[in-house]
Amino acid sequence: MKKIFFLTVVYCSLLISCKNNSDGKKLSYDGKILTEQLTQREFDYSKAKEELNRERTDSRIPFTMNFYGCLGKPVLKAEGNNDVYVMLDSGSTRNWFYYSLLEKINVTEDDFIQKVVEYIKQNELELIKNHPSEKEVAQYLKNEWSNYNLNYLASVSFGDISLRYDPNVSETFDGVIGAEFLLNYDRVTIDFINQYIILNDEKLDGAALKMYQSPNDEFDIYFEYRGQPEFGMIDTGNYGFTPRHNFGDRNQQYDINDYSNYGYGYKDKVPITPRVMYSYNDIKIGEVIYNNMNGAYSTIKGSGFNKGAQSHMMKLNGLGNVFFYNHIIQFDFVDMQFIIK
Repeated sequence: MKKIFFLTVVYCSLLISCKNNSDGKKLSYDGKILTEQLTQREFDYSKAKEELNRERTDSRIPFTMNFYGCLGKPVLKAEGNNDVYVMLDSGSTRNWFYYSLLEKINVTEDDFIQKVVEYIKQNELELIKNHPSEKEVAQYLKNEWSNYNLNYLASVSFGDISLRYDPNVSETFDGVIGAEFLLNYDRVTIDFINQYIILNDEKLDGAALKMYQSPNDEFDIYFEYRGQPEFGMIDTGNYGFTPRHNFGDRNQQYDINDYSNYGYGYKDKVPITPRVMYSYNDIKIGEVIYNNMNGAYSTIKGSGFNKGAQSHMMKLNGLGNVFFYNHIIQFDFVDMQFIIK
């Protein structure tokens, strides 16, 4: 059984890791109000600490949906005394950590860079040829950390889990665990009712849907809208519903194997839609039917999505936690099924 988080940083693991049922309603610019608008739920920051400190085992870990700055998304606390918090984001390919984690373990960024440089000198000979001095290597690292495809040069480990450094993100939590984490286990159950994550769980007794895994490790399913099939990504890092553009037009064109057009470096212009939400009826996932489901396009002004992500989500529906708050879901990697109960 793998342990989820053992708070000992291991430097030697520095690895090179259609508008439909209503007219649009205006969205708030206040983050908490916006979340509550799109999820039709209320959140309470004061509950987070108590929820995170509940009983846990190596395979059954509590989470909170009330974490400040991360409402409506599952946030876990790492084992140990450093109060390290990570968000479980099935829509993220990699595991990431932010500068705040270095601060909590009393490591400066300069010291961290030096450890990475020492590793590179011993293991990345081609890189050393092009950047012979330590100063050049350090500068190269700082430049490449902004490139999501190349910042695998620096990571830290928590037990069996490796997280890559992203210095460009500042959040109230310290990192993200995504598909890279989930794929360590045969089955991962997310119990939104009791707010627990169960690793290597027994198969869940619920409605099972075929799950598709993209080359970039996104997890997609077919669902229904007004009796017609739609394709969407299961995204626990999204508290709401982000319908694709022209949702429901029966002409979804998305190639799960062609991720090159949707990467973070995608430069084409992305249209900005009004900062409004729409309400949808007759959405069905498994045996669950949803009505009055609020949704907002990923490209609303101020959404925070970069152009690559926006281009991706214009063609692919984002099925966030608003669909799962009252349910238990499971990623079954043995039978490649998504199960909802």
